[in-house]
Amino acid sequence: MLTAVFILSGYGTFAQGLELAGFSFTRFPGAQVVDSPINQEIEVNEYNFFLNIPKPLKNEKTVIVNGLQNKLVTPFAENDIAVGIDGENLHLIGYRLMVLHQLKNDWRLLALVNPALSSTFSTSLDSDDFLLNGTLQFIKQKTEKLSYGGGLLFTSRFGNPILLPTLQLTLKTEKSQFKMVLPRSISYERYFGDFTAGLEASVDGSLYNVNYAIDTGGSLAEPVDKVGYTRVIVGPKLSYRIGEVLKLNASGGIAAVRRLELQSDFFENLTNEVEASTFLQLGISIVPPKKN
Repeated sequence: MLTAVFILSGYGTFAQGLELAGFSFTRFPGAQVVDSPINQEIEVNEYNFFLNIPKPLKNEKTVIVNGLQNKLVTPFAENDIAVGIDGENLHLIGYRLMVLHQLKNDWRLLALVNPALSSTFSTSLDSDDFLLNGTLQFIKQKTEKLSYGGGLLFTSRFGNPILLPTLQLTLKTEKSQFKMVLPRSISYERYFGDFTAGLEASVDGSLYNVNYAIDTGGSLAEPVDKVGYTRVIVGPKLSYRIGEVLKLNASGGIAAVRRLELQSDFFENLTNEVEASTFLQLGISIVPPKKN
């Protein structure tokens, strides 16, 4: 298993570094909805668990990673008339199959298929609860310190399924690493033994199947079919290794973008922008021992 992890470290773009499993909690305090006439405020908690199990094949050129994710987003709203999101539990339960294959001339192929259930689970499951995300990317390991690549990404991270180009760039030194994984994240890390400090900007979200109604100003409440949720966070990130296999993580800063889009067959989509505010994220993860 460790052999597979060390191979994966060269593909850090989608392998979440060397983290094999982990849990995190993210807190977004209350912030006002932009242009709301009744001073609406929305606060959000996120709970995220992931597991990655890498397995190298006998050809010594291919690694398969089986991964699981269980994420819960719990929004709370004050004066919740037009948004109607208060008390809705947004679940994302996904399986990830990732294949990393060594090609000629230091090129590598990364293929990812990520089916998921994204829903409040307030009614019986149907096809509207199902999402399919995926990635196809080529990565060039130019030197031990430099890699770059690009490809295509189909994702719901921005609140709606969309096909986008990808761009990856990684620059390493003995004491630091810069990683750009567009359109997902940009980060810089500096290493001080077991302690790591850095900066990160990242985007996350999903499209959720829901089943509730809101007041749109008419005589009857109108049903909401789906909610597109997305957020962009920017700020410092710290981590500290405890022993051989545990790592504590903490980050905070600004939630620069938070957006809730209500979708329905009965009214035009309503987009609720939330003002920039602070966030705090705490987590713990399992990592392999350091290489000698």
